[in-house]
Amino acid sequence: MTTPQQAAGDPRSGAATRLSAAVRLTAGAIIAGVLVLGTAGGVAFGWVSHTSPPSAKVVAPNSADSMLTCSGPLLAIGRDANAPAKITEVARDRVTSTGEDQKRSSLKTPGVSGDSGPVRLLTPAQGRTAPGAAGASSASAADEDLAGFAASACAPARMESWLIAGSTMPGSADLILLANPGAVPATVDLTLFGEGGAHQSGGGNDVVVAPGTQRVVPLAGLGLQQAAPIVRVTATGAPVRAVLQSSIVRGLEPGGLDQSGVAAAAAQRQVITGVRVARQAQGDATSIVRLLSPAKDATASVSVIGEHGTTGPALQVPLEAGSPVDAELGSLAPGDYSVIVTADQPVVGAVWQATGTGKGDDFSWVAAGPALPPVKDGTVFSVPGGPSPVLMLVGAGDATSVTVTPVAGGMAQKIAVGPGQTASAQLAAGRSYRLLSDHAVHASVAFAGPDALASFPVWPQDAASAPVRIYP
Repeated sequence: MTTPQQAAGDPRSGAATRLSAAVRLTAGAIIAGVLVLGTAGGVAFGWVSHTSPPSAKVVAPNSADSMLTCSGPLLAIGRDANAPAKITEVARDRVTSTGEDQKRSSLKTPGVSGDSGPVRLLTPAQGRTAPGAAGASSASAADEDLAGFAASACAPARMESWLIAGSTMPGSADLILLANPGAVPATVDLTLFGEGGAHQSGGGNDVVVAPGTQRVVPLAGLGLQQAAPIVRVTATGAPVRAVLQSSIVRGLEPGGLDQSGVAAAAAQRQVITGVRVARQAQGDATSIVRLLSPAKDATASVSVIGEHGTTGPALQVPLEAGSPVDAELGSLAPGDYSVIVTADQPVVGAVWQATGTGKGDDFSWVAAGPALPPVKDGTVFSVPGGPSPVLMLVGAGDATSVTVTPVAGGMAQKIAVGPGQTASAQLAAGRSYRLLSDHAVHASVAFAGPDALASFPVWPQDAASAPVRIYP
């Protein structure tokens, strides 16, 4: 029902409506202003987050190609009386390798008499899958100044390497081999740790290794009368593959040779497996561990482990910073052994093992190596030609089960590695294998014969490239 005031168009009713609308507009403006000021203040003072998570995409990049370099032929120095510093090729190495679409080429060695250099193995990656590539080489000689057998794994170049082998005492003719398989020049510094600590000589400073070549540096040029040298190889510009060829002549009789690759980086625990004792020592020591604490004084505990566990009480070896020490491991019965070193400071180490110290004997430097993780695709390794090759294993901690299968097809072997025990399995020379384990394990390939001894650790394969988060 319409009131008289509405029917008459009472002016007070219109004014009230206009006043109500104005109030609502004013209140809305005040509230909006408060919200704006509150938000601005919250942002300014950090009360309110003003960022939103950026969009991102996780991409797995393609893996890098595998490039491995082998040790190369055996070399000799001093054969020419008119040129005593001349280096001569003595015997070519034999290379066994595996890898899909793998390509072989040879590096040049300027200043060395001979036409063969170390072999380079290039295996392309298959998209995002790391290439399963491996290689190893062996060589032997039976000359008046150089006799014995050598075997070593083909390995990637590194910016830093530890070479634990050799001597610069009379009768030794040791050589450092520096190979640059890449396309950029490398500059190398060689630091010798010996009696009196670490020092560098002119012959070991700023050694330039051109791309695709190998340089040879006599170990004696870094320091004379060093009975237990250890060399740190540091490269800039490009990584290099470092090897130390050692040999000895006692009187007029050659006493063996070896080509030693790099040892594991300094750590408080080192594992050296691949020590094969062919016969018990009679007289001179034939099992010696060489250790170095690069930075600080240390005490190392050395345990020898055979197939049935530890052979005796641990040997305590005091170490002065920067000075290597050779310690005898005692007379070991014939068999296969691993050496475990634990120290209160990071150390590097290797074991010298010999068939004897008389005519026709040979020796090997067995370097410490890293543990092989239990990865899905396992670890691929190669076995070059040589006498009675075996795979030697020691667990990194827990008991583990290891399966070894020929890459080209064949019967798989299963090996049980008990805690604190060394185990071994027979291998075939000239073949490549894949190793799978359910726990971390250390492994070496070892050879032994009446006049031949050699060993090298199996290193983990390069892992596939990790996924990368990309922000557009």
